[in-house]
Amino acid sequence: MIVACSACATRFEASGYRDPTCPRCGAIGQPAAHRPCPRCDLPLEAREIEDVVIDECSRCRGLFLDQTAIARVIEDEQQLRAASLLAALPRTPHHPMPPAGARMYIKCPTCSTVMNRKLFATGSGVVVDVCKAHGTFFDAGELPAIIEFVQRGGLVEAAKKDAERQRQRADREHKARQAAAVPAAFQPVRDDSPGAALIDLLLSLLG
Repeated sequence: MIVACSACATRFEASGYRDPTCPRCGAIGQPAAHRPCPRCDLPLEAREIEDVVIDECSRCRGLFLDQTAIARVIEDEQQLRAASLLAALPRTPHHPMPPAGARMYIKCPTCSTVMNRKLFATGSGVVVDVCKAHGTFFDAGELPAIIEFVQRGGLVEAAKKDAERQRQRADREHKARQAAAVPAAFQPVRDDSPGAALIDLLLSLLG
């Protein structure tokens, strides 16, 4: 049985224990409330893989990972939890956009607040639904795709691409400031005068 800590809300497997204690803070666990699937409205079914509790929809195969579960996967430097999740979850093709007729924006199964759609990382091709307070919902196939993306070094490459994009943006802003600082008398002459082309060329050299 999956229970939730009465103090820190960590969810964990408590089969065989009369008074289960939270492995995180030691408080007593209580039966965990059912969470509805944001896509189907059916109750999500909680199960534990290693020490990570996931909530899975039996119809659409979507998954909800709360903040505790996400932190455990991320903090595992040896990636053992990620490997266990990858082995336990079915391989299903994922699509960046919901199917025709499906909801674009969905509500958090914990607080019912509309979640934000967010690209997981540059180059991942996966858009997830995030509630900053409670967790992330992954449509069918998205979580395995993300784990594989991370394991093959995708986050490192994404960080490089993002850094390069920021550098290019800074260069463009610097050039724009330089151009704005040129006196009005030296701005390009937008007419047929013989000097117009020369002034345009000189201004371009400032960048």
